[in-house]
Amino acid sequence: MSSLSFNINHVPAMLKRVGRLLLQEPEVEHYKPTQVLIAEDCFKLSSIPSERLTQAFVNSVKKLFGDHLIKQISIGSYVEDKVPSLKHFMIEENDGYKHIIPSLAALVRSKVLLQRHEFKINHGEWVRSYSSHLGPGKSERISEYIRVATDENTDLSRSVQIELRVALAALLEDFGVLVIPTVPGPPPKLRTDISELHDFRAKAFSLLSIASVSGICQATIPLGLYNGLPVSISLLAKHGSDGFLLNVVDTLYSTLKQEVEASY
Repeated sequence: MSSLSFNINHVPAMLKRVGRLLLQEPEVEHYKPTQVLIAEDCFKLSSIPSERLTQAFVNSVKKLFGDHLIKQISIGSYVEDKVPSLKHFMIEENDGYKHIIPSLAALVRSKVLLQRHEFKINHGEWVRSYSSHLGPGKSERISEYIRVATDENTDLSRSVQIELRVALAALLEDFGVLVIPTVPGPPPKLRTDISELHDFRAKAFSLLSIASVSGICQATIPLGLYNGLPVSISLLAKHGSDGFLLNVVDTLYSTLKQEVEASY
């Protein structure tokens, strides 16, 4: 909703309560992370200075939990090393991909392949029957989506999902938190060059792929404004740790808000 009064994300305690209701899980008391991993390679994808995105968060973690929990990590290198099936979706780097994390870009390719296959299985007949009722351009795009869908490598895509979830569970353990930028920067302006749009989209989907492919939980925390536009970071925890992650967000928020207001 656009109305601030009805935005549950503006009040972390409300987000926590709604999350509990939706999850239908018992109350989780644990709120203190055992490690906080800053994905430095992901922050290099952002057009916003890394320090602007992480400093207030890092200061808050130090105040509440101690600075010994904070570590830097290259999540792309970790994923490439720990998800063997991903090699089938890797491609050689070229100028068009020089700013992309190869393993995360491979996650995106694996995800898209599986999405197309499942969309075709679940909705292919409907598309063939009713595509003419769709708006201009949409019918052609969706029909093409169905046409290029294939069964090839879908088993490998499912293996990627499983291996990634296992790898991230081993990395984060029960109460670890991974920190990434939510998006690679402000949304592109109208009439932005097509190559820049492609670059932004590729980076955005790479960041989204970690949680969307593995199924681990992700929560986004606002960090005020940068050049007049809202910015945020995302916290991720292992699959099934939604209650713990909501507790962390709720615990951090007040201190983080003070840090942001004092610094920016």
